[in-house]
Amino acid sequence: MAALTESLSERFQESVSRRFNWQYFLQDNITGSWLLTVWVVVLGLATLFLTIRQLGVFPTATTIILTIWLLGILIVAAEGLHIRHSRLGRWLKANLLSSVSNTLITLFMLLVLYALANSIWQWAVVNATFSPAQTMPELRSQDGANWGVIIGAWDLLMVGQFPRDEMGRVQVTAIFFIVLAVISFVANKTGIWERIKPVRRILTALWVLSPIIVYIFLAGVPAEGPLINPVTLIAGEVIILLIFAFLWWQRVIRFSWPTLIGWALAWPVAYVVWRLIGQSGLFPPINPALWGGLLLTLVIASAVILLSIPLGMALALGRRSEIRGIPWWLIWPVGIILTIYFLSTSTPELLEFAQNTWQRVLAFWPLLIIVAALILQRAFRGNVIAATSTAFIEFVRGVPLITLLFMAIIMAPFFLPEGAQIENVVAVIIGYALFSAAYMAELIRGGLQAIPRGQYDAADAIGLNSLQKMRFIILPQAITIVIPGIVGQFIGSYKSSSLVAIVGLFELMGITKVIVANPQWIGLRLELYVFAGIIYFTGSFVMSWYSRRMEARLAVGQR
Repeated sequence: MAALTESLSERFQESVSRRFNWQYFLQDNITGSWLLTVWVVVLGLATLFLTIRQLGVFPTATTIILTIWLLGILIVAAEGLHIRHSRLGRWLKANLLSSVSNTLITLFMLLVLYALANSIWQWAVVNATFSPAQTMPELRSQDGANWGVIIGAWDLLMVGQFPRDEMGRVQVTAIFFIVLAVISFVANKTGIWERIKPVRRILTALWVLSPIIVYIFLAGVPAEGPLINPVTLIAGEVIILLIFAFLWWQRVIRFSWPTLIGWALAWPVAYVVWRLIGQSGLFPPINPALWGGLLLTLVIASAVILLSIPLGMALALGRRSEIRGIPWWLIWPVGIILTIYFLSTSTPELLEFAQNTWQRVLAFWPLLIIVAALILQRAFRGNVIAATSTAFIEFVRGVPLITLLFMAIIMAPFFLPEGAQIENVVAVIIGYALFSAAYMAELIRGGLQAIPRGQYDAADAIGLNSLQKMRFIILPQAITIVIPGIVGQFIGSYKSSSLVAIVGLFELMGITKVIVANPQWIGLRLELYVFAGIIYFTGSFVMSWYSRRMEARLAVGQR
């Protein structure tokens, strides 16, 4: 029996020696260079010191971590020696335990992550308080979180100063979006979206109309709205029909009488429905200045995202436009005439009131007209659309967002008729949307430049006009290419909406200043910031997850 055991042991050792070479192992992982040796020794000592310390603080948990780590090493060793193959062994070898240094780093990080997770658990759950009554300074937990401030200030965090007797409208809005999103997801997942076209059209129409529905719910409709001017009604009808006719003439959409009638009736029907809703009193007006908290954050972020896409697309196409420009023989005479006119009318008056050298220099601003004419002719060959789009993009990208937000609030009244007013929320959304559109334009322009020239030539070869080429060939491919960048811009717009607090709007981050000003909640900033961080992370993660899902689906469709 002893002889048999000794024989089996010798065979195992011989098998291992054939499959494993200690010399190569040490050279690859420890003794390959003096720098590698020093790194492994320092890392090993640091890991040993941390393990001994964690055994003293968390003996049970550290023992479990060490056991799992050693078991993983055995599984990887069995995989490497071709003794036992498994999917787990291949994954561990490829990701965590591929070398001695990676094995030590894995143990080190496991111990650190456990210590961090345990500290967060102790602070956020074990030693935390959850009652709003225990948020007074003398009753607070000193070792844990005081989540009672979140519960006590829940309404402020969600809707700000929104009237409490109208909270049902906010809840209906949330339910509307949740139900619409669930139905759209189920319809898309089960294929109903493709098989039953009316379902797709209805869901698309609801998503398109959702901004108007949200505005009616949250802002309300006045009972005594202005009567529509017949001239305005006719002008609106003419504009809608001209747009429809132009798109049909360019073969971008198909002509059908139901579609034509629907577009023709859209403007008067929308006005009648608006008046009926206002006269019914179901949604009395609410000042948007009362919006706040998460509600205002979502409104600003959604509006900016929705507006920045078409504006950015128009700016990108405008910057790349190659239409025939204004000829030089027309640019220079007009530029010279305007320069002479303003030099004779504006400059003397400015020089008269100038108080320093800088103001005297600014008095000769009409000379910039000649510079603008030179740039228009030399850089853009008279293409006003490309010049305007480029100037707008470069100017906006060179100005901080805060500056544009202040400009939007201060300068908005100058663009309105006398007596008209605009809420700061609307002005901020417009300024923020223009800022985001400039960056969106550059993203889309990058996608347009990534399209091979052969795609343009192929579209021209089959007889497509410019609109058809962009609508059916170029833009779909360009948007697909830049989906990661576009979603990144969406996430940035969503998170950067917190900057509107600087201009006096109490969104999710701004409302925290109001909450901590309450004597009962003073000093409880950390809990509020953690809650806001979770909200921002959740929204960003959802957008990122949907982006990856869309990329995977488009990749499958392209194959």
